[in-house]
Amino acid sequence: MDGAPLTAPCLRLPDPLTHVTVAIPVRNEADRIPALLAALAEAARLAPLPVGVVILANNCTDASVAVARAFTHPALEVSVRTVTFQTPEASAGRARRVAMDLAARPGALLMTTDADALPQPRWIAVALEAVQCGADLVCGAISCEVPHVLATPSGARITRVEEAYADLQHQIRHCIDQMAGRQPLGAPRPHYMESGASMAIRADRYLAVGGLPRMDHSEDRAMVHRAEADGLSVRYVSEMQARVSARLQGRADGGMAACLRHRMQDHDPLADQAMLPPGLLGRLWAEALAGDLATYPCRSLAPAQHLRASDLEAGLAELSDLLAGRVRPDFAAWRALRAPMVAE
Repeated sequence: MDGAPLTAPCLRLPDPLTHVTVAIPVRNEADRIPALLAALAEAARLAPLPVGVVILANNCTDASVAVARAFTHPALEVSVRTVTFQTPEASAGRARRVAMDLAARPGALLMTTDADALPQPRWIAVALEAVQCGADLVCGAISCEVPHVLATPSGARITRVEEAYADLQHQIRHCIDQMAGRQPLGAPRPHYMESGASMAIRADRYLAVGGLPRMDHSEDRAMVHRAEADGLSVRYVSEMQARVSARLQGRADGGMAACLRHRMQDHDPLADQAMLPPGLLGRLWAEALAGDLATYPCRSLAPAQHLRASDLEAGLAELSDLLAGRVRPDFAAWRALRAPMVAE
């Protein structure tokens, strides 16, 4: 598990979980639902608690509802709810909120994924292990093959530079999170992927933080930020894996499909909105070192300067210098001062 090994001593929780419920927003996914539910049934078979699925089918014009209701498996109870939203409210983010609200019952580990996702066999079991070891919210990982994106010059360009830039930024974020107590000191760097296609949260904690924010997209990142601000234990678990499609037509403006299309078409594509300018990261580091940074910036909101591929390319050297010249030595000194206190 990124952030804390699965072999770490587990905590005894005062309010034990009794079941797992997976909330899934669905709109015109009749062709994908059988594979999704079959994957969840296999994951449920390997889970130590009863597992149910709540499908919220909104504004469907295909056979999604009939296909979902026809699915049966002894390890998985499937409940299908239907709703018609007004057009402005019919986004994936808002539908996910309703689905999760319906599924948030006492004693539940509330999980969520996408209708075009394929959770891996231990997806549920690994989430439960993380929660039993003290996590309130678990961010799994997603994988996606995008050869059509990488085949374009712009897609290859943004992918290459964003991977390099994110690696540096996440090293800085990890130091900040350890200093703030959001991640265990000395644990491996988390993958820092916050996706509604692979996420779990205790239902009581979900209700305590006010549920999923009302957003058309990036609602998953916003909830993680809300959980951090409320002091919940957020853990990133790479073994909690789901594979998602790389389709170019999706239901959310600003969602993954729109992002992939943009990366294929724009000669200088926008970077992920979680990418921050080196100057801002330098200020965040100074604040963290002084003990003045309460939370890391919300990843659901683009910074004032939404970076492009060219910005990342221009900022790589500065970010590398920040990490090597300030963050690493400052963090080492901070840990050295903390060591005697830990020993006592």
